Amino acid sequence: MAARLQTAPRVEPRVYPAGRAVVLHGIAAPELAGRRLVVEGRRVQAVRFGRLALVIAFVHQNDYAGDELERHRCDPLWLRAEARIHERAVQRAGAQAAIVPARLLTVFEHPAALEETATEFYARMCRSLTRLGGKQEFALHAYAGPHAAPGGESYLLRVSAHATRSTRVALPKAKDDVARELKAIWQTCGTLATAVRRIEGSPARGLLGSLALLVPESEAETLKLHVSNASLGAAPHGITYYLEGPRAPFSFV
Repeated sequence: MAARLQTAPRVEPRVYPAGRAVVLHGIAAPELAGRRLVVEGRRVQAVRFGRLALVIAFVHQNDYAGDELERHRCDPLWLRAEARIHERAVQRAGAQAAIVPARLLTVFEHPAALEETATEFYARMCRSLTRLGGKQEFALHAYAGPHAAPGGESYLLRVSAHATRSTRVALPKAKDDVARELKAIWQTCGTLATAVRRIEGSPARGLLGSLALLVPESEAETLKLHVSNASLGAAPHGITYYLEGPRAPFSFV
């Protein structure tokens, strides 16, 4: 079975719309193939590719190729809209089958380029789906004192874009009792996760630290309970915890 998963599928001839680029939103389990959805006017579909389904959308080449795409990447309003569509497409598709998100704005100038890349990296895609499929991402934020609750901006831009691969969880300079509370919850939540990444975004008022946690679906409710219980003990120390999720594993691709 493993050998079959590592062998790229034979691609049958397909008919694609002319003059279109392709946005890859994610790689999903094959049972998603054939499903269609519309996100903010964008038609998203899952096409079968061997033992995978590629979640894609056709877009105008003039806007999503070459220099024009690079120009758009520097436009905050355009980028926020793309992040929102990408996030929603992945979340909705993930409600129906296991999915691994593609990186934001994974764009191919034409469908043939997507097939070439998917063929070349087919084994890696299969391994990613095996490793990340069936797991959920949560973001844990710790604050002290007056602060604004996290939220508003797209999760991709606000959290995942600032995830670091470092496995070290640094404790902020804080009073001993605050540091003890943080160390305890970092460790408790870390034991439930299969992977942890530190979020290093711009400092916000009162923010002590943020973590992205990759958690098996079977441990999601346990994680929520741990954070709820820890919040009761942290409140007398002026600490507030926020747990976002579950989400697709955006910060771990």
